[in-house]
Amino acid sequence: MLNASLIEKEKEIESFVKEISNSDNISIDIEFMRRNTFYPEPCVIQISNGHMHGCIDLTLDINYKNLFQSIFNENKKIILHSCRQDLEILHMILGYIPKNIFDTQFAASFLGFKYQIGYAELIKEIYDIDIDKTEKMTDWKKRPLSKEQIKYAINDVVYLNKLSEHLTKKLNETNKIEYFEEEFSNYLNDIDWEPSANEAWKKIKVINNLHNETKDIAKVLSVWREKKAMKKDIPRNWILSEKEIIEISKEYSKNRRIPSSNKKLYLEEIQSEINKYISSDKKITTEKKELKYNSNYKKITHDLYEYYKNISIENKISYQILSPKKMVISYLKTKDNDSRLVTGWRKKIIDIDKITKITNPLFNPD
Repeated sequence: MLNASLIEKEKEIESFVKEISNSDNISIDIEFMRRNTFYPEPCVIQISNGHMHGCIDLTLDINYKNLFQSIFNENKKIILHSCRQDLEILHMILGYIPKNIFDTQFAASFLGFKYQIGYAELIKEIYDIDIDKTEKMTDWKKRPLSKEQIKYAINDVVYLNKLSEHLTKKLNETNKIEYFEEEFSNYLNDIDWEPSANEAWKKIKVINNLHNETKDIAKVLSVWREKKAMKKDIPRNWILSEKEIIEISKEYSKNRRIPSSNKKLYLEEIQSEINKYISSDKKITTEKKELKYNSNYKKITHDLYEYYKNISIENKISYQILSPKKMVISYLKTKDNDSRLVTGWRKKIIDIDKITKITNPLFNPD
């Protein structure tokens, strides 16, 4: 049964949830807006058990945590496609991440499909069904939503239960269900669902290319910007752009001044944050002990990438899942024998002797 109207009364939501809560497998998708805010604004949640499908208004002043308690318990399998942002919303609503999550996009990466394949593309490839995406740019906060917009939203969960069953069957048939479960568990555990502003600088990759005081000032400004954006609930770039953070850090460490081209609104606060750092005698940046590159480094990196790509092709597992660039670089920099690159499920499909042969000129130079 497809309810093509928005469920926007508490009693109606309670009734739908009660009717669907006996199902063991629940598919969900969430539409939200994040144009003018720091935090995502939940707008609607689509829920399906494969037979009943509903679209629930999330903008009401009601206790959704209590309403959804029977759905998101540990005994139910919660199915999503590309789960990261939806789980972020769920964490905001529930205060926790449901335990039994199945991500169809992640599972597809273990079965020869394109990395991060979209839901509509995956449904087309497996079932030859076309999903209309014309309402993709909808303002989900706007009320009322049209029937076309609601149908578009519900279509994102209509086939998820069926898709989950199909992918799970294929993972079992190819003996890769354990690989998927281990890697997906690692993926979820690596995410900080309550991120600290103190780690905000890690979102700006170019900071790692800076040195000494410049790097520390950039970190200080990144943390200040994050806290400011969180407090005001506005996009962090409305406070300072990444480019401005780098420009200020470079100019101040070189000439002890803030570039005049930068925003005036927060000038005093920026100066105050830098002054606190300068007077603290605290070095924020600590250098990790890493192996020194040698002349063979580029060749070794290339050869290791190629080896893992061949393994990914042989096993029909996306190489971005099997050997993400960050993991390979980290392994070559630190020679971490406990790295996931050479342990866990990967150890079952790689030849560690070949990897040792490839990396030996770097790890054990003459």
